[in-house]
Amino acid sequence: MNTHITRILKEQKETFLNLYNLYLYDLSEFTGEDITEEGTFDPTNTYLYLEKKELHPYFISYEGKIIGFILVCSPPYVPEGIDYAIQELFIIKKYRGMKLAAEAVHWVLEQFQGKFKVEQLSGNQAAVRFWKKYYEVNGIHYSEEEDSIEIEGISGSHKVISQTFTIQGG
Repeated sequence: MNTHITRILKEQKETFLNLYNLYLYDLSEFTGEDITEEGTFDPTNTYLYLEKKELHPYFISYEGKIIGFILVCSPPYVPEGIDYAIQELFIIKKYRGMKLAAEAVHWVLEQFQGKFKVEQLSGNQAAVRFWKKYYEVNGIHYSEEEDSIEIEGISGSHKVISQTFTIQGG
C-alpha cells in the first residue's frame, strides 16, 4: 500500500486542527457535542500535541494525500502503569475499510514498545469492532474494562471500553 505515517509538525497546525474538527464531527454522534458559535467543534487542548514531547501526533497519508491521524500519548498523559495510549485514530470516510487504520496502528506498535491502553466510546461500535478485529488478526492478548468518563466541555458521563496490552520489542 501507499500509506505513510509522518509526525505532525507545528507548521501543520491548521491542517491538523481542521482534520481534528472532522473527527469531532464524527464523534458527536456518540458524545452529543454541539458546534460553537463559529460553526466548529471545540478542539480544547488539542494544540498541545504539537508542543509537548510526551505527545506523539502523526498524519496518515495515502497516495500522497493526508487522510487521517493517529495520536499517541506517553507519561504523564497516560494512567499510572501505562507506557503509551493510542488516544485518537481517525481516517476520513472515503478511505475507511481499506485497512489503512490497521496499517497506522501497526506502524505505531513497531515504533513504541511497552504497555498500551486504548479506549473507545462504547456506543461507537465501528471503533469497538475495529480494535477487537485488530487484536484478533494480530494475535494481541488484551484485558478489557468498561468505565464511565467525563469529557471536558460536554455534559454527562460517557461509557468507554478500554483495552490494555503489552507490545515487546523484537
